Amino acid sequence: MNALIELFWFKYSQLQYAVRTADEHLISILDRELDPILRSVYDEKAVSVEDARLQFQFLIDILRVEADDISCVLRHSQLLQSLINRYFAATGAENLADLQLERLPAQPNKGRADEGLLNEAILDSFPDRLAVITPDYRYLYTNPRNAEHLESRPMDLIGRHIVEFIGIQRFELRVKSYLDRCFAGEVVDYTFAKTVDARTVVVRCRLTPCMSSTGKLIGAILVIQEHADRRRAIAA
Repeated sequence: MNALIELFWFKYSQLQYAVRTADEHLISILDRELDPILRSVYDEKAVSVEDARLQFQFLIDILRVEADDISCVLRHSQLLQSLINRYFAATGAENLADLQLERLPAQPNKGRADEGLLNEAILDSFPDRLAVITPDYRYLYTNPRNAEHLESRPMDLIGRHIVEFIGIQRFELRVKSYLDRCFAGEVVDYTFAKTVDARTVVVRCRLTPCMSSTGKLIGAILVIQEHADRRRAIAA
C-alpha cells in the first residue's frame, strides 16, 4: 500500500512541474499514468487496520491538495464514501479497530499500477545514479540512489535546477553544452576525475535523449557511474 501511495505522490509532483511549465504533452502523459495508480490504491484489499487507515488518509490528502478543483473534490468524495461503505456499512463495524479485515471480500483485479510505468520501475532499481533532466535543465526524475547522493528525496528534486547541485561554473563550462547536444538528439558520453577522501575517482556520465511514445523530446536520461582510478592502483 505504501509503495503505491508513494508512487502516486511522486507522479503528482511531476505533474505539478509539468503544469507550472505549461507542458501540455507531459501533462497528458502524467494524467494517464496517475489514474491507474489512484484506482489501484482504492482497489487494494486492506489486510490490516493500518492499510485501511492509509487508504482513508490518502483520499483525504488528495481532497486537501485539490480543494480548489470542484470536479476532483466530487470525484474523490465519492471514492471516500465508497471506502466507508466497503469497510463499515458492509461489515457493521463502528470504527477501524472493529474491522474484521481478513473477512472482507477480495476486490476485483484492475491491473497492475505500474502498467505503462515500467521504465521508472526499472530505473529505480538501477545500481548507478540516474536522472532525467528537462530541456530547461531541471530534474524531472531521479532514482533513489542519485537522490541519496544529493542528500534529498526523489520527489524533493523534481522541478529543481541542476545548478543548485553542481554550481554555475561547472554548469556553464561543461554540463550545459553536453545537455544541449543531447537535447539535439546526440548520445553524449564523457568522463572526468574528482578527488574523494584523498583518492581519485573517475566519473563517467552518459546522456541519452528521452523521447515520448510519439517521438517528442522529454529530456535527457543521465546515467552516472563512479570508479576508482585503476591507473593509480596499478602504479601503487
